[in-house]
Amino acid sequence: MSPGAPVVVLEGVRARDGAGEEGRPRGGLSGLSLALGSGVHAVLGAPEDGTLALAEVLAGRAAPLAGRVLVAGRDPCRSAATRAQIGVLAATPELPDGASVASFMSVALRARGAPASGAAALLEPLGVAPLLARSTASLSFSEARAVELSLALGVPRPLLLCLVEPFADVAVPSPEPVRERLRALAAAGACVVLVTSSTADASALADRIHVLDRGVIARTEPGAGDRLAAAPPGATPPGAGRPEVEIHVLVHERAPDAPGARALAAALASAPAVRAGAWEQGPAEASSTLRIRAADREAAALAILDAAAREDVTLIAISSPPPSMHDVRAATALHLAAVRSRRPFGAPAVEGAAPLPGAPEGPFAVAAFDAPAPLVQAAPLSRPSDGPSPPAGVPLSAHGDAAAGGRIGADPAGADGSPHAAETGRHDGG
Repeated sequence: MSPGAPVVVLEGVRARDGAGEEGRPRGGLSGLSLALGSGVHAVLGAPEDGTLALAEVLAGRAAPLAGRVLVAGRDPCRSAATRAQIGVLAATPELPDGASVASFMSVALRARGAPASGAAALLEPLGVAPLLARSTASLSFSEARAVELSLALGVPRPLLLCLVEPFADVAVPSPEPVRERLRALAAAGACVVLVTSSTADASALADRIHVLDRGVIARTEPGAGDRLAAAPPGATPPGAGRPEVEIHVLVHERAPDAPGARALAAALASAPAVRAGAWEQGPAEASSTLRIRAADREAAALAILDAAAREDVTLIAISSPPPSMHDVRAATALHLAAVRSRRPFGAPAVEGAAPLPGAPEGPFAVAAFDAPAPLVQAAPLSRPSDGPSPPAGVPLSAHGDAAAGGRIGADPAGADGSPHAAETGRHDGG
């Protein structure tokens, strides 16, 4: 394999998983073409988008229905030598019954040509060496996945690591040793593929994040994840509201009569950068949390700081949680609509992407997600009068009330006339 060449290539791959009831498909790939080099790549999506089908064909455990999969130039489904250089963590454990963890690990290591005594060396860095003394039948779901993860991370001279949700349902005391090992393997030239529905996991580790949308890669973003829930600049199509970001503000409640979250929420009622907000009293009544929804994170943060200084409110922290899969899906719909409107028929679905050498002619398959249905819609807010502050949990209204999911924007509708909906729930599972 020449330097700089892709480690993994998929050309027009169609595949279905067997993860549904009675082995029926839960998701699949629809003519997926993709090239991945060394480094850490996150494939972000749900099983219904085809994440499990992708993991199966990458690991060489299933052949695609159409198209081809190459790892270092060879088909992993047909090459045992290639599969020996692929570390795999499947969605469900596959340890054999009736064996001890120690004996199973010994067999696996001998099959690799490694000393059978090296099992402890694989488990100890993850903090799960005590599992060696257990039988495989006694392991919980997450413990069995921890054993399989240690084997995947210990593949000698790996070409590819394909890991399904390596930070969920895995009985590892800390995720940091796993992250360090994955970074080291990627730096040594391996292609690490994290198949996940967690935007937090994808953003924390990946160099590139590939959004899998109903069987095809709809978008690829930098690993920081800042653009996952952002619409392309100037490309919001008519009739679609720009996706919002969420900001959490932890406010110190100094005294019952001192300005706090309630005063800050009232001060932000007329801030143009803030679309919606909610606040709730902390359990110890020493702090409160203010949740802000805005189109621009930086502008909203400046508005929060300005309002806090003006109202003499003490802030403890300002943080921005990773976007939910709902946020990513809404932004992806805008990206796809914007790309469709300006690309010629048959051009790549993602702006800036080029067809793979040898890829089939014709348009790339694309699909758009509908934005999540709004859970709460409320009237616009104006700056409240100097009357008494309402209790926590009462909707923010034009009279300056404050509540979870309350509207803070001066204009309840977007430029296209559609309402800005406040979302009170979060869903990260796709």
